Amino acid sequence: MNISMVGIDYQKANIEVREQFSFTKTQGMEFCEQTAARHEMAGCILISTCNRTELWCSDAVESPFSILMQERGLDGDVYEEHFTSRQGEEAVTYLFELACGMHSQIFGEDQILTQIREALNRSRECGCADSVLETLFRSAVTAAKQVKTEVRLTARDMSIPEGAAALLEDRYGPLEGRRCMVIGNGEMGRLMTRILIDRGARVAMTLRQYKKHDVVIPKECEVILYEERYQHLRDKDLIFSATVSPHYTIEAEKVCRAMAPDRSYIFVDLAVPRDIEPAVGRLTGAILYDTDMLGMVNGHDERLVTRARVILKEHMDEFRTWYYFREWIPAVQRIGKTAGRITNAKLTKVYREVDQALEEPEEFKRNVRKAAEKSVTKILYGLKNHLSPEQWKDCITALEESAGDCEKS
Repeated sequence: MNISMVGIDYQKANIEVREQFSFTKTQGMEFCEQTAARHEMAGCILISTCNRTELWCSDAVESPFSILMQERGLDGDVYEEHFTSRQGEEAVTYLFELACGMHSQIFGEDQILTQIREALNRSRECGCADSVLETLFRSAVTAAKQVKTEVRLTARDMSIPEGAAALLEDRYGPLEGRRCMVIGNGEMGRLMTRILIDRGARVAMTLRQYKKHDVVIPKECEVILYEERYQHLRDKDLIFSATVSPHYTIEAEKVCRAMAPDRSYIFVDLAVPRDIEPAVGRLTGAILYDTDMLGMVNGHDERLVTRARVILKEHMDEFRTWYYFREWIPAVQRIGKTAGRITNAKLTKVYREVDQALEEPEEFKRNVRKAAEKSVTKILYGLKNHLSPEQWKDCITALEESAGDCEKS
């Protein structure tokens, strides 16, 4: 199984290292296009979130780690210890577990499922998802959805913003009535805003002047201009930032001038690369959390995990069957079509007798032919359960040759 991946995540690399391998959505698509063009492979998909970056390849001649280092212009010897490489069956199992949130900071969180689906969509959009990666990722997403519906690895829907809110409430008490500012109105920023509002916080969200007519802001939320964020910071209790900006959205020097001397502030950086300058955390009266500091892995019920793995195994078995036998699908279909044509030929006399009794005899004949095709195809696929892969392939090869002889005669 020529499927390989390399990944860096919160378990082996801190945020300083991870942010060197982070990609915006646009950057990720450009990376996939360039990678597929410059390196010999059938397809590739890039997953880039605040906690991980992973490159998935199909039929790649080089290792994904080598490809990633080359494309980033970095020395692999320096970063190798922070990465994990997986191939074949191990990679497949990992992706299915990843989609269920089993490798997330917040065990069982749901946001990773959306992120994997979006990674596939972006790769598909730029023409880099071959049939193997397409089927693999779709299968993992489908399996994860079933786990989410039937098992629920978490007591409720969880995400990084949800985990951040839970941690803050655990350490500082209820968020109700707290004055909050959220910088960034992308997916993460909007999710953080909604969670804060639902907890009774008083929330203001920043908006850049040129985007005023393009963004949907919750009606319970105050809107402030991004350019005026430091002016509004003074009377806030918590400041969250979740943008894809390549520059700091909150700088220590400006924060120092904006803060009231007799108050304390909590800054929460949800972005990778980081939005908030690390020096903010060293200011008097300021407490700073980044994604690493928020990353407490919650416990899980092993019985639920076992149930989830049963579901995953069913979907992984289906993918393996498709993968190992996909090259034989056209042959099976050809044999089925031959069986349908032979069936129709053998029933010529019967058709003459029933033609006059039927309103649509040609439709009847087509239905008979299709029924024969499907029956034979089903039997041939069923043989996989009774033969070794080699025996099954030999059987299909012989039947295809026999079908070809029948077509000639």
